[in-house]
Amino acid sequence: MRAIILAGGYGTRLQPLTLRTPKCILPVGDSTTILTIIDSLENIGISEVIISLNKNQVKVKDFLDSKNLELKISYVFEDTACDSDKLGAIGALKFVVDKFGADDYFVLGADNYTQGLDYNEMLSMHEENKADATIALFELSDITKVPSFGIGVIDDNDRIVSFQEKPKVEEAKSMLASTFIYVMSKNFLCKHLPEYVRKELKACRKPDNMGDLWAHFARKLKIFGHVFSGYWGDVGSPLPYVEINHRALDAIKRRIHEGVKLRRDVKILGKVIIEKGVNIDENVTIIGPCIIGKNVKIKQGSIIGPYTTLLRDVKIGKNNIIAGSILFENSETNNKVKITRAIIDGDCVINEDNRIEEQAMIGYSCCIDSHSQILYNTKLWPFLTVDKNSILNGKIYYELENMIHEPRIKKSCYWK
Repeated sequence: MRAIILAGGYGTRLQPLTLRTPKCILPVGDSTTILTIIDSLENIGISEVIISLNKNQVKVKDFLDSKNLELKISYVFEDTACDSDKLGAIGALKFVVDKFGADDYFVLGADNYTQGLDYNEMLSMHEENKADATIALFELSDITKVPSFGIGVIDDNDRIVSFQEKPKVEEAKSMLASTFIYVMSKNFLCKHLPEYVRKELKACRKPDNMGDLWAHFARKLKIFGHVFSGYWGDVGSPLPYVEINHRALDAIKRRIHEGVKLRRDVKILGKVIIEKGVNIDENVTIIGPCIIGKNVKIKQGSIIGPYTTLLRDVKIGKNNIIAGSILFENSETNNKVKITRAIIDGDCVINEDNRIEEQAMIGYSCCIDSHSQILYNTKLWPFLTVDKNSILNGKIYYELENMIHEPRIKKSCYWK
């Protein structure tokens, strides 16, 4: 069996991060969502993974090539330039099948992250039922989240009898959320998928929403739901990304590189990964789970963590407090900086006595002068400079065609 990973979206809700790095290769714990998916597929004997990308996502191939994976990886690039003209998830799936041939496929969205889903059990269920398709259904624990998802309704034999796309709470017939994780039969992909795509295009609709596909076929075909609990998330916007990173950090194992010499007054609490070349000054506290990447430097009196990732060559000044956050490579903070549940892209400079609040995203190579505040959910586009004593709230951006440093941002890679 082969697998198709759909990764062709433009990640607009995660801009400015995704102006530089496709979301499926953003760091999640000590891995990425797409690597975690590939590892799971390899464990069940998948022979080949086909990854569907848009033409601006060559970095995904570069990243995976750098990992020297044993599993065969093939790529398909859509000739699209922006989110509005992409093929859509269903159109992209058909595009891959047309190119590589119909088969029984695992089909997955590249930004899914799960804990507790057994791919082997799902595949066995699909084969035993001779299903047209099998959908991984996550059992929600909070009914208020129902309107955010497609909801599958199953009978006593786990067959999906109806499918509701983002129903109101009072109208929901179950709490089983449809994930972007499927097994699809050769017959479904060869016959029924093309029929559906033709119908949508004839009606002048982009074949994009998988929920509409399942709602259309729920009563007509043998579609089953594989129910799992544990954890499932989608790296699609700042809050889920931070939360998924927290979940992934919970799963790390403590590892401190043998060459790292820790002073006696440095406190290491909980599970941490500390990589080669890290230098930690006196009176620093690191609260796990945390990842401290290669050649990171942390000056005296700082508190790092919990749930913090510092990528390679990050420099942290004196008396910082950095919690629940991700700082990409070569970023630097000065003294008395506080960052809480925020994301700082690479090559940024955060000067003295700055406060960066929850869900803020600072784009690549920004510089924030001293005594400033970046408020909740604020986004700064790459290469911006923030003056001293500023308070920023909202989205500070410019049109992409005006990004004069575009060649630099396209060339830069956090993993190199």
